[in-house]
Amino acid sequence: MSETIPVGLARAHPTPSVFDMRTHLSIAELVSLAFFVYITLAAFVFHLAARDLGLIVTLNAVTVTTLTALRRNRQRAPWLAAAADLFPALLILVAYRESGLLLTPDPAHHLDHIFIQWDRVLLQNHFIQAVLQAGSPWLQHYLELAYLLCYPLVPLGVAAVYFATRRNAVSEPAATMSNRAMDDFWAAVLLATLFCYAVYPFFPLTPPRVLFGDVPGPHVAPLLRKLNFWLLDHYSVQACIFPSGHVAAVTAVALAVRKHAPRLGALFLFLAASVALATIYGRYHYAADADAGALVGVAAYLASQAIQHRFLNDNRQLGA
Repeated sequence: MSETIPVGLARAHPTPSVFDMRTHLSIAELVSLAFFVYITLAAFVFHLAARDLGLIVTLNAVTVTTLTALRRNRQRAPWLAAAADLFPALLILVAYRESGLLLTPDPAHHLDHIFIQWDRVLLQNHFIQAVLQAGSPWLQHYLELAYLLCYPLVPLGVAAVYFATRRNAVSEPAATMSNRAMDDFWAAVLLATLFCYAVYPFFPLTPPRVLFGDVPGPHVAPLLRKLNFWLLDHYSVQACIFPSGHVAAVTAVALAVRKHAPRLGALFLFLAASVALATIYGRYHYAADADAGALVGVAAYLASQAIQHRFLNDNRQLGA
């Protein structure tokens, strides 16, 4: 007597992967949640003062609640979708300030004295000095402007990806394609930036402009340098990040923009390189910070693409 196998049971279902248990959160949101959980736990391990500990716990609870609420309600109104797309930029600022609370400065400046040796070999090179001399003063002004651009480049990247995907949407609704592209963009940028902030407390550095003040090349009237100093004096944590969060962020932004808008992405790559050079020239960072930041930006972009590809493949298998 032959057995009849129910059609609904005939096909074996693949075992769900870890990515299928993400409760509708994007990769970028999972990265954010992981970072803020890490910072909360680190606040206890580093034995912060009760005031700072309470601030981190409260702020992270509000941040996580807002993040999940925006994800759940972004489809209800256009302004909620826009808020969800821009909210990660606020997360970056919160993460920066919180990681700074974990830093304990090194009064002996051991790491600074190692990094400055490499910088002096680079910046005292005759070719570098000749280029700075030949381009003076406009090259120096451009580099200060480039450093200033590290702040708006992230929101400009958001705008570039948004409009590029809206213009190129053909096979699916523009809103759907834009949401997917925005998740893709923030996955790379947050992975790069939050990694730098996560390891920041373990590499206590002082900005070389503060400790050594050895700006290379001919003396140039400050102009935009004064504005950069004012911003850093009022809004930075008064320390140097290794790897450079600025360079990591703008590198990831440029690569993410290039994926969706190749021509515009080339401009972003040029500006990202300018930011990296500006951090070294202006002594905002050591060369080692900038180099490591660029590597983190590239690695974060590649890792985010691999994760997204894995997740899409898993979804196709489950839907097959």
